[in-house]
Amino acid sequence: MDMLRVWPIACQFGVGAILCLAGILAGLRGGYFDLKIAEDRRFLLILTAGYLLLLAATCVFTFLAPGWADGGAL
Repeated sequence: MDMLRVWPIACQFGVGAILCLAGILAGLRGGYFDLKIAEDRRFLLILTAGYLLLLAATCVFTFLAPGWADGGAL
């Protein structure tokens, strides 16, 4: 595996996850988010799903798409 492709993804999404988690924890401690409210739970679910979707899309285009140019499948 080419680590020159892995490290940017790991750094971008790793630092992003840490900052996102810090923001969520601060929101929970500060009372901005309340997990008893359905809208707040839905917002956190959408935030998490969006993060994972972007991570999956980035991995697809980083590792699978370069082979598509020369006619290679997966």
